[in-house]
Amino acid sequence: MALLDLKELVDFRSYTSFGPLITVPLWRHVGRRHIILSSNIPLLLGWLLAGVAHSLPMLYAARLLWGCAVGMQFALVPIYIGEIAEDANRGALSSFFLLYINVGFLLAYAIGPFTTYRGLTAVGGVLSLLYVPFAWLIPESPFYLVYKGRYDEASKVLQELRCANKQQVQEELDGLKDLVAREFKEEPKIKDLWASRGNVKALGICVFLTMLLQLSGIDVLLFYMEELLVKVGTKMSAAQGTIIMGVVQVVTSCITPMVVDRLGRKFLMWTTSLGLTIFLTAIGVYALFDSYFKYDLSSIAFLPLLCLVIYMILFTLGVGPVPWILVAEMFPVKTKSLAGGICSFMCWLAGFVWTRFFRDVEASYGIYTAFWILAVCCGIGFIFSVTMLPETKGKTFDEIQDMLNNRSKDKTTEA
Repeated sequence: MALLDLKELVDFRSYTSFGPLITVPLWRHVGRRHIILSSNIPLLLGWLLAGVAHSLPMLYAARLLWGCAVGMQFALVPIYIGEIAEDANRGALSSFFLLYINVGFLLAYAIGPFTTYRGLTAVGGVLSLLYVPFAWLIPESPFYLVYKGRYDEASKVLQELRCANKQQVQEELDGLKDLVAREFKEEPKIKDLWASRGNVKALGICVFLTMLLQLSGIDVLLFYMEELLVKVGTKMSAAQGTIIMGVVQVVTSCITPMVVDRLGRKFLMWTTSLGLTIFLTAIGVYALFDSYFKYDLSSIAFLPLLCLVIYMILFTLGVGPVPWILVAEMFPVKTKSLAGGICSFMCWLAGFVWTRFFRDVEASYGIYTAFWILAVCCGIGFIFSVTMLPETKGKTFDEIQDMLNNRSKDKTTEA
């Protein structure tokens, strides 16, 4: 089989963008649980196809299937978590989404250098098989059950989730009934996304932040990690460096659930985006002196790896998980699934564009320029987070909608 050029493979990453579009028309008819379960079908087929591939078209097809699966999960899992969580721990539970993604990255980093291509695809296929029995145990979203009029099932799910009896969850169940009755007097339409100031504001914020997630450079670093560690001058082996990065991501992901509901979304976004701006700039300066001016930087050869480690810590604490938490929090239930699909689509589209053209920027203007572009994007994210991002920590969905629509003062006055 001919070798697949990395740039060609990245081109097919764009198919991840279409996965979210699959979930949008299905959620009202199939439900969250069954879509999450069915997302494993293209994932497993992708691993099987990659394992037996003997031509580039087969690898392209496998990449297409993986992209659809990942896109479906990114569009729906954050929303599902937001619907089963309580207001007090919604941010923490949503952060576990990124934790398990990082566990997957670490497995790939740790296994990849020490096995064959077929061995790695076999591991991926086995893990996909394990996905089915574990995902089968998850309950349907109480909101979806109420939407379908299955109140007894919704009550049982709430009792299991809250570890409470029927009387104790009745108030929450009644709240869901009122919410569905209020929001779904008419079938959801795409124009509902701009039907109110709050919807437009929420969509603008979430689209920007999910695109920032990619434009901060995370996929560039993950795709080209081994190559970048060599190019920026670190003396550590590429395999060792990627494993260290994976461990850092997983450890930091374990910390995020403990701080996101204490420090707040806004604080984590502006502090981590500011930090990313500083350290990406520093990596670019190092690369400039090392690759362009040819200075002897052996005495500080540890600096690029240190900056990349700090980058991973900051990304995993804020810029990575917070956008998906906000996607699950900021939209009214009527438009949440549609808006989640759009945000996920724009996220992966931004990732595809930048990952696709990273090599072109590097070849034409130097790798240091590529890092500085990423730093500028994070700097814009810092300014946006400080000036435009509202705080949603600890608020109910109704309180968030009141805040986005500037109704808080009116409601307080009426009360």
